[in-house]
Amino acid sequence: MRTPALDFDNLPWPRGAIKHAVFDIDGTLTDEHSITSDVTIAALRALDDAGVPIALATGRLLNGGTNLVRRAGIHAWVIAAGGGVVWNGKDIVSAHYMDVEEVEQVTAMAHSNGLVPFYFDEERIYADRAALDALGMLEINENASEGQPVLDLDQFTPAHATKVSLAAATPEHMDDVIGAFTKRFPTTTRSHANFLDIVAPGVTKWEGIERALAVRGLRAEDGLGVGDSENDIAWLSRIGYPVAAALASPEVLETCRWRLPKVDNAVARLLQAEVARRAKED
Repeated sequence: MRTPALDFDNLPWPRGAIKHAVFDIDGTLTDEHSITSDVTIAALRALDDAGVPIALATGRLLNGGTNLVRRAGIHAWVIAAGGGVVWNGKDIVSAHYMDVEEVEQVTAMAHSNGLVPFYFDEERIYADRAALDALGMLEINENASEGQPVLDLDQFTPAHATKVSLAAATPEHMDDVIGAFTKRFPTTTRSHANFLDIVAPGVTKWEGIERALAVRGLRAEDGLGVGDSENDIAWLSRIGYPVAAALASPEVLETCRWRLPKVDNAVARLLQAEVARRAKED
């Protein structure tokens, strides 16, 4: 069954149903260059002003989420590095580190399969910059980090790794190797057509979202959620009102009850519609 597109003039959920909102960032709040538009920033601010608690759940570095929060001037939790780091709007409240041996195993397997690994800790990304740039992925990752440069590998401490990402030259190359990585490293998820993410065992975006909801006294079934990639499925499947981004993967489309139409600033238009309807209710 095809996932129906949202009609911004006739939102399908009951009035007053949305008590909080969760958003993926890249591919959801951003364009193809991992940049969030001023229109989307303004829409997030309007939703926050309307009293809707917000959480951002991302595979990005923590800074890539916290800078969006500060830019928008909103009150939000950030679940970063695919769930590896959780920030409550003020402090890091949890960080899950990978085992050093597993980091080494992922690295070796990446190299043997022609992939470029890059590494996350609580606050920075580390990579062979030249290798990542050769794939055209350096600028995307620095944009996603909200201007923080990717650091050289000699500054990386494996014991502090919260996530290892793997970049492929083409989506087809990733199609060929993803099965082997998923089999060997069960936390493997595809966060982008050209990227795989691997985190510590048991870590997902949902784990961090669940904590954020519990602390704030919120229920998953009362939430609006928007995401686009396989690493969003675990939490979108638990959210009451799940919406697939316009260019979401087929698996996400199957998980969600609705999808965004392919229009500019689609998430912003959704939030504008929800805020406008709430204003009428008031």
